[in-house]
Amino acid sequence: MKRSLLFFLLGCISFGLSSSEISWEDVSADYDFPEGLSLFHGTKAGNDHFFAYYYEVDMNYEGLAIRPYLSPHLKQVHDFSGEVGAYGAINAGFFAGTSSVSSVVYPHEVLARNLTQVNRQGKVYPVIRPMFALHSDRSMAAEWVYHHSYQFDDIYIYDAPLPYECDDPDPLPEPSKDDGHPYQQIAYGIGGGPMLIKDGEVNITYCEEIFWGSGVEMTDYRPRTAVGYTPDNSAILFVTNHMKIGDMADLLADLGCHEAMNLDGGGSTALAAGSESIYDQERAVPTILAVVHSDSLQIPRLPVYEKTMDTSDEEVTSQGSWFASANEGYWESNSMLHALASDDDYFKFPLNLPKEAEYDLYGWWTSHPNRASDTPFIISHADGVTEIAVDQSTGGSMWNHLGTFQFTGSAEEYVRITAAATTNDFVVADGIRIVSHDEVFGSQVIYHIDGVDDISVPHGTPREDALALLSTETSITDTSHNSYVVGLSWTSEGYDGDVPGDYAALATFELPEDVEQTIPPTPLEVEATITVEEDDTSIASVTDNEMVVYPNPSPGTFTLEGTFSKPHQIRLKNITGSRLQEFYTEGTFSKEMNLEGHPAGIYFIHISGKERNETLKLILQ
Repeated sequence: MKRSLLFFLLGCISFGLSSSEISWEDVSADYDFPEGLSLFHGTKAGNDHFFAYYYEVDMNYEGLAIRPYLSPHLKQVHDFSGEVGAYGAINAGFFAGTSSVSSVVYPHEVLARNLTQVNRQGKVYPVIRPMFALHSDRSMAAEWVYHHSYQFDDIYIYDAPLPYECDDPDPLPEPSKDDGHPYQQIAYGIGGGPMLIKDGEVNITYCEEIFWGSGVEMTDYRPRTAVGYTPDNSAILFVTNHMKIGDMADLLADLGCHEAMNLDGGGSTALAAGSESIYDQERAVPTILAVVHSDSLQIPRLPVYEKTMDTSDEEVTSQGSWFASANEGYWESNSMLHALASDDDYFKFPLNLPKEAEYDLYGWWTSHPNRASDTPFIISHADGVTEIAVDQSTGGSMWNHLGTFQFTGSAEEYVRITAAATTNDFVVADGIRIVSHDEVFGSQVIYHIDGVDDISVPHGTPREDALALLSTETSITDTSHNSYVVGLSWTSEGYDGDVPGDYAALATFELPEDVEQTIPPTPLEVEATITVEEDDTSIASVTDNEMVVYPNPSPGTFTLEGTFSKPHQIRLKNITGSRLQEFYTEGTFSKEMNLEGHPAGIYFIHISGKERNETLKLILQ
């Protein structure tokens, strides 16, 4: 089969392919692919230099899936693909040294995270960048995310990146959790950027994601890698040897992508079929995005017990001349370094485990070529003391499995990291993670509690009415991946509907009969914020001559008019916070918002951007 796509764009349109023709040929028959997986090869007539490839992965075939892989060591894409038994793979996110600086998420685990800040012009800029995700129901999405920590529950989705301009002189505040919501349905995720297509529209947020000054350019032709998906649930894994970012976005849109984002390009761009290299520039990488059999998703059995420790924890002790590393990617507090010395210079982590059981032990550190390749990790356990020589020059900023041990739970058991290495310059002490799947803890233990949406209420709303607007139930997950719906009982101490502001609400629930508590116990509660709006229903008092909304009140249709010199995001929400309409605007605009068919009551227009950040109240009669 041969498919041709013609791209004819007027000269005044940016990022066009300048009337070039790309002819796509289905080359799947050259490889031993399963049904639902196709590989296309693209060429341009009269241009022997250019080529492109893309995998089309029909996720409606239950035997197919896509997922990222992260390695502590750099690998060629075709070697990595062959090792994990993939049908094919492309290179994935950005990296520095041997560490990924793009998100890598496995089920309930954050192995790496997108950069949360970048340095530009001698300043630190918080930044929101995208992640491509496979959900537990096999649907896909490209979302702007921010990791508030390395905890899985701290991955938050945002409606847009921060509103930076290119070469913006002013860093913006770090994103607030209140402006986003937890990413709870994700199974696997890979980070990158910039976003190329969002909600069916080409939307390249290069400046907003602060790729200026990064070496990732909009105007140059170079090898590129991207990933997207179509409305009929097919994944598109794309590489080319010679294209601009904007051209690639347009091409992916023509291939039918509903959402898509850029991955690492340049010398990292590569594509493999199985262990065979199709396009390879011989640059090794730590991450790939692979096409696999669904069995390879290997959604792990959730731990029935989990504990993390950090060098800053009160019970952790140390001895020697340790000092904080300047490297990013540490666990909770800065990695601690020590020059090569002896076993007398150490960090000691007393484990104090709750039961005699089998546990998996993991270590976290920041890697660098000057780190020792034989750092001693000394583990005291039920069968004695084991010393492991750990290579800390690689595998940074991720949980590295150190081994499986039987522990008694006595106060004498510990992990000790010492400076008695013999290679390179420094050893690292950072984080320790201990998990258990042992049945002595019980076969079904609570593991995850879904959050609920915050709400806004009109001025004067009584406490009982405000609490009644909060979700009456949420879902919890046990360690066997079973989900349960539990009822919520809400309270809010200090709430005053006559005083504008944010009020904390707390809900409690009971565990289902078949689910056991953790050790130590997990609080059976959910938090939310109730925002009481200002006492103002007149548009004149919340707008000026730059913006007007009318009629208000209205039986169904409102018109918002105004002028902005910079892009602004407009979101229309109901009283529970559900988004009904969203758009971006710049310059002079007039936008109609139709609420016909919606219940009468209070609605809100949220305006955010460099010139205005405010909320307008609408009254639907």
